[in-house]
Amino acid sequence: MGRVNIAADSELIKEIEKEAKSRGYTIYSLTNLALKAMLETIKMGEDSTKLQDIVELYKIFKDLDIVPVTSWYIENLARLAYEKDQKGFQSICEGAGLQVASYLKSRASTLEELMSVYESVKSALPIKDLKIRKLENDDFELRLAGTGFSLESTFCASMVFKKIVESYGFTILELTPSPGGIIYAKARISQS
Repeated sequence: MGRVNIAADSELIKEIEKEAKSRGYTIYSLTNLALKAMLETIKMGEDSTKLQDIVELYKIFKDLDIVPVTSWYIENLARLAYEKDQKGFQSICEGAGLQVASYLKSRASTLEELMSVYESVKSALPIKDLKIRKLENDDFELRLAGTGFSLESTFCASMVFKKIVESYGFTILELTPSPGGIIYAKARISQS
């Protein structure tokens, strides 16, 4: 296989060289792996920035020990758990919310930083839309779409969402999960 020279930022190449040496790779092998991944991403019709989004999402999955499962599985598990023990189900969902909120606060200390993290991974999430609208005084309206299909799974997602919003200094005034994965919330900045 022939080799060619390609242009790249010199600082980036220095970092690649350092990482390659520390792990026993060659720059050639690392460059080929990176270029193959980029080519595959582009051939799938994705934007070239998608690869960085996937890396960011991978970090989150690894940090939170997330196990990918099908939405069908989650929907059915949520329905069964809700039917068996609604209070226990709510407690588990709130616990998951606290875990996710704690992690997100460690990655993004402000709501603006959180939105930046969201922007970098949103294309790989099932969440279709997140809207935040300022109302009067310290009130905000939040709308999240794409959080499940059934009322049970959307209810759980709303508990997670609630804990995340609260961790950023808001008090939830109203929280409405709807079948089809839509969560509406009205929140107020907490007075500390």
